[in-house]
Amino acid sequence: MRLKTKYGMVVSGHRDATKAGMKILKKGGNAIDAAIATASTLAVVIPNMNGLGGDSIALWYDAKKNKVKVINGSGKSPIKASKKYFKSIGLKKIPQRGPLSISIPGVVHAWETSLKKYGKKNFKEVLKDAINFAEKGITINKYLKDFLEGKVYKSLIKNNKNLSSIFGEKKIFKIGSKIKQKNLAKTLRILSKDGAKSFYKGKLSKIIVEDIKKQGSIITETDFKNHLTLIQKPIVTNYYKKKVYTAPPNSQGLALLILCNLFQNINKKSEKINLYSYFKNKKIAFNNRDFYCIDPTISKINFKKIKDLKKNIYFKKKDYKKNISGDTSTLVVVDKHGNAVSWVQSLFEEFGSGIVSSRTGVILHNRLYLEKIDNSINYLKPNKRPFHTLCPSIVSNGKRCDLTIATPGDHGQPQTIFQILHHVYKNNIQIQKAIDLPRVRHNSANTILVEKNYLDKFNYKKKDKILKIYKYKKKNRIFGGVTAIKINSNKTLSRGADKRRNCY
Repeated sequence: MRLKTKYGMVVSGHRDATKAGMKILKKGGNAIDAAIATASTLAVVIPNMNGLGGDSIALWYDAKKNKVKVINGSGKSPIKASKKYFKSIGLKKIPQRGPLSISIPGVVHAWETSLKKYGKKNFKEVLKDAINFAEKGITINKYLKDFLEGKVYKSLIKNNKNLSSIFGEKKIFKIGSKIKQKNLAKTLRILSKDGAKSFYKGKLSKIIVEDIKKQGSIITETDFKNHLTLIQKPIVTNYYKKKVYTAPPNSQGLALLILCNLFQNINKKSEKINLYSYFKNKKIAFNNRDFYCIDPTISKINFKKIKDLKKNIYFKKKDYKKNISGDTSTLVVVDKHGNAVSWVQSLFEEFGSGIVSSRTGVILHNRLYLEKIDNSINYLKPNKRPFHTLCPSIVSNGKRCDLTIATPGDHGQPQTIFQILHHVYKNNIQIQKAIDLPRVRHNSANTILVEKNYLDKFNYKKKDKILKIYKYKKKNRIFGGVTAIKINSNKTLSRGADKRRNCY
């Protein structure tokens, strides 16, 4: 199939990253080549949200085979990490930040694995823009300025010279000024020459382990050597005559499919979903998610029975903070042949663990933080992939890819994507308008978060009164930052770039 586009389309969370992907498409690269160029550039230009020390989970749609594959670039917990270990050092839970919140970073291995398996270009070609921005500097925009002047960054650098030496410790940061990441540029150059083996089985891994061990990490060189990217089958469900694909556990993609199953029998067309129904169905979806979405080797889910996962599974679980917004980067690509990618990568929270390998410029994520060391049904185990909020998605009409979509937003990712699918496939709304519409989000207890205008013309019922409504006065990044590309019936492309974040 040949689409009506000269090269294809890229949508990502940053202008420079999108341009990097387009350069590769114009040089004859396919969707996966463009995705890795975009992803590696994102890792440099939005350094607080993602990086080489993080994870990724992605979907690849092969237009020739009409098949979707999952690229699971999440890393495992350290071999030494166990309930027994954490309790032996006097901890009742895994720290939110610091050296003990780190699991093995998987994104670099996923980049190379994707290129070798599905791409046409090599590491050297696709890493050019990432190296350039690391070496010559990234420009401080309003978003980065606000973050660097905010409370989170100030608390992270309070006793952390490794981080502040890269990004500064000023009270005021000037828009338009540059931040250079010289050591990260050197690391990227080594990767472009020697490949991912240097990051996992060579001099880079040796340096990273040495650097973070000095700061209290229990990760070893063996942990790095044992890492592999998983190529998996997606999980899928039917939704309004379309097939919705997402990643299996340890991704939370299951929650998206359950939401689709629970809502698609509602006949009434409406831009605004009934809040009580949303509250009830979201709880069912997320309770199933919390039970099943763990390391794929130990998850007990029967993928053939996804449609039947409507029961509520009750067990004590952690409430999610109201102010979590999800510090993740996403991108989507469609090339001229109809191949498509939905890619999500993350440090989990802003600058992740806050731990930096200063000699490589790599900042390590804090993905292990969500793992439990109490007596929960699902708890931390050594050498297992932890639960992941990353939730890429692709929609097919049976004959070809119809939509590729992704969003940041931690626990809000499946919620946001479901609402976009509801607008596009139930209400026949154009993709950009669907993204612009106000959204709803539930985190914990009976509080529902809504954006401005969501409640306009909304009919309350008595049962809705149990909900506490928290209204945002304007569109807010807590509701995600959707990147999407729709392939239309006439083979043209429509883009979706969310104004809530810096999507382009």
